[in-house]
Amino acid sequence: MTSRLPVRGVVLSIACLFLGAGALPAIDPGYPTTGPDVTVSVIWDLASYGEADGYLGYTVGTTSCNIGTVPVNWCDDAGGCDGVLSDEQHPVIAQGIYRLKAGRLQQVGMSWLKHGFVSTNSDEAPCKQGTLCQGPPLGGNQLGVGCNDTYWATLNGNRPLGKRSEVNPTTGAFPFPYGFVGSSGPYQQRVKVAVTEIDPDQNPGALYWAEGQYVSDNDALNGNGLNNATHQSISVDPGTLDIALQGSVIRERSAIHAWRAADATVEMYNVNVPGTPPQRFELARRVSVVDGDTWRYEYAIRNMNSDRAANSFAVDFPNGTPITNTGFSDIEHHSGEPYATTDWNVTVSALNGTVTWGTDSFATDPNANALRWATMFNFWFDADAPPQSAVHALGLFKPGSPINMTFTIPLFADGFEAHNLTAWASVTP
Repeated sequence: MTSRLPVRGVVLSIACLFLGAGALPAIDPGYPTTGPDVTVSVIWDLASYGEADGYLGYTVGTTSCNIGTVPVNWCDDAGGCDGVLSDEQHPVIAQGIYRLKAGRLQQVGMSWLKHGFVSTNSDEAPCKQGTLCQGPPLGGNQLGVGCNDTYWATLNGNRPLGKRSEVNPTTGAFPFPYGFVGSSGPYQQRVKVAVTEIDPDQNPGALYWAEGQYVSDNDALNGNGLNNATHQSISVDPGTLDIALQGSVIRERSAIHAWRAADATVEMYNVNVPGTPPQRFELARRVSVVDGDTWRYEYAIRNMNSDRAANSFAVDFPNGTPITNTGFSDIEHHSGEPYATTDWNVTVSALNGTVTWGTDSFATDPNANALRWATMFNFWFDADAPPQSAVHALGLFKPGSPINMTFTIPLFADGFEAHNLTAWASVTP
């Protein structure tokens, strides 16, 4: 095939995860747990706040756990803590809700951020394997090794919450005090979900998950920011539309992994941006046969912690490949976040066999609708070409090197838990 996607520059690694239904480990055995390492060990509870204007408000309770070897910073005191930490050295907590319907996993709700304060350093929930809570030197201004701290759902929904746009998710840096914005009604700043997206009567057979994710400065700077999201299945009451936990918590896995757990044909990949601290996009793909020579492609891409974000996604097949039935969906920021909510444009070239989605560049609009952290976008289309012929490219939004990451996804035999691919990152326009 002839590819028009950029393939020059440095080599980067893409880890490919093939995890069978129910095979997600409690703690990822391949991820380092040295240094400060905050994770979500339990989805503690859920809160439902009712409906207004066709939208519902929810929040997700989270119990954090330090599975590392060094205390995690937890200071929000004006003037700092013990002469050691400054007041912005504490975690922020993002929440989301996801839905699987008709074979497509979509993020249908997301919140603003709860700013952490005063760690309780308890042993109230399962935490680090084989380790009891070790009280840290700075008490409640740190989360000790093997220790828990719980923010129940109503606490995570206690407003005013903080904007995501103030936080660098790669480094855990943000201003504090954060920008206070007034709110009213049930969904402002909380997990905002349209009634049409969650009402069981309008979504027969749909499955739902709640997710919590932490970002913390010394966790992030020590390279431990990639295991900070956890999810759990939830039910929706058809009368009240209140939500409730069900099933088991899936630790240290974002909710995009629920797609693979529910459908063994889904492939999972980690697309890592070169550099330090590590930045990651999670990509899931489902390919099915429509007829003898047409395949249906479904992609979900979630930004775990990349401050550079993404503003384009492209798939390139051999020249002349017919591509039809394209689609896109996103999750929209709300309650006064400055980010645009315009859908990405899609361009199809049958001559070149390419389909490309994109939004404005950073230079054009720093608040464009880029794929930002703890959010997931969807892309789909039909193509008269098999999956092994495709070349993919993910364009990065904020300036830096590389500007594009280009990769192929070969087919693998079943039975493998993980694979490593080689991809190329373009370093020139």
